Amino acid sequence: MTVTAFTDKVLMVTEYPQLVKGEPAEFLAHFTVLATGEPVRSGTLTLEAIAANGTVETLKLDAPVRDGLFKPTYAFQKTGTYQARLIVESPQVQDAVKLELIVHASGAAASAAAGAASSGDPPNTVSFLLEQQWKVGTLLGQVERRTLTRRLQLPGEIVPQQRAAAVVSAPVSGRLLRAGSAKLPQVGDSVKAGDVLALIEPPLPATEAAALSANRAQLQALDTELLLRSLDLGVKGLEVQRAFKQAEARLDFARRAFARAEELKNKGVVSDQQYDQAQQDVQVAQAEFDAAQAVKQFYEESAAKLASMQERLKSRGVPAEREAGAMQLPLVAPISGHIVELESVEGEHIEALEKVYEIVNLETVWVLARISEFDLSALPDAPNASLELPSLPGRRFDVRGLGGRLVNIGTRVDPQTRTVPIRFEIPNPEGLFRAGLFANVYLETQRTLDGLAVPEQAIVLDNGRPLVYVMLEGETFQRREVELGIRDNGWVEVRAGVQDGERVATRGAYAIKLASLSPASFGAGHGH
Repeated sequence: MTVTAFTDKVLMVTEYPQLVKGEPAEFLAHFTVLATGEPVRSGTLTLEAIAANGTVETLKLDAPVRDGLFKPTYAFQKTGTYQARLIVESPQVQDAVKLELIVHASGAAASAAAGAASSGDPPNTVSFLLEQQWKVGTLLGQVERRTLTRRLQLPGEIVPQQRAAAVVSAPVSGRLLRAGSAKLPQVGDSVKAGDVLALIEPPLPATEAAALSANRAQLQALDTELLLRSLDLGVKGLEVQRAFKQAEARLDFARRAFARAEELKNKGVVSDQQYDQAQQDVQVAQAEFDAAQAVKQFYEESAAKLASMQERLKSRGVPAEREAGAMQLPLVAPISGHIVELESVEGEHIEALEKVYEIVNLETVWVLARISEFDLSALPDAPNASLELPSLPGRRFDVRGLGGRLVNIGTRVDPQTRTVPIRFEIPNPEGLFRAGLFANVYLETQRTLDGLAVPEQAIVLDNGRPLVYVMLEGETFQRREVELGIRDNGWVEVRAGVQDGERVATRGAYAIKLASLSPASFGAGHGH
């Protein structure tokens, strides 16, 4: 009997005779590591069998007799069905494979069971021994249901999106100066829309320069005049303050004298004439105080006006370092982004309309590809796409998976290339997509949901016809012609010829084909 069993890690092919109670039976247990296609070269094997009544029988081997082969020999003591496990523990792999063993009561019963189980080989089979498989490192793939997408490969490029690149040019000829105390922004610096990047100071004609000098002289003369007036007003202010204090003191004295006179008159000590004189003194002192207060208020208002004039003159003054030119025009960033070019240095003279800065915003970018007019009919209404960048090998980016979208498919065919532009927008938070990078764009044109598929390596061509080799048992493959459909990312749709769950040869499939053409060239069989 031959039993072929798979786990996620190993392929086990076990050959053993019909089992008879009490008679030793030799098992030829071959183990292959599925991930590498290599035989298990070292480690232990434990045969664990559980009878129907729950009795557990075990046998352990310390090492394989040779690469990939263990030979446990065991005599079962009870008839019936055993639920068994072959447990392999090796540095290469650790796993357990289940199998069902039937132990017969006699040799005659075993022979009858062997006769009933025999059957002819199916057509188009190829014998390819495990030793041959291990020699070429045969790998197996499983037929499975997948969602496959047909993609059209197009050349593409990463470009800034519309209104995401700007050139800042000089509006007039002049010197390039920094804006205030900040240094000139450099290549790589981040700027925001509205930031003043630099100043342009145009030169003044000779007549305007002369007029500017004359104006400076007038301003300086006026400044001197205001200073003298300020000093004079300061002296006057002292006199006004002193006069005000004297008038205030006289008024206070007159009021107290009048109060005493009024008190004495009530007692009949002061005459009417003395009382009238005291009252008149109060009125005179009050008039002098009011006049002094008015003069003081006028002085304060005049001093405030003079200070205001001085402040305005100071704000309109021309600094010494700007004597050659009074006008400075700002260079303003029209967009937010990073500076990618700076053509001049501080203090350099630049011409009108000369480029000073170039700013690019790559927070969101476009993927621009071109599709042939002959492929337009294959496009769905809103195709998705994925892209690969030569600068990032081994990575593929899905446009919708990145949160991107289709921008538009062009409506005009280029008369030279006979292509139409197609644009996708993708976010670029990590800055991986740099402007100007080439890209391979894979445009989705058709999708199959839940279709049978095999790894692309499993397909072998025979006179132009595709076929696969399906493992029927561990050392027997069947050659099957298949009908192929969509190819997608290493998988190919198989519309006819295989069934879900079957195992097909991938690496080593061509060697199996050669073995079918010339079996003798691949050896004479097992060397157990």
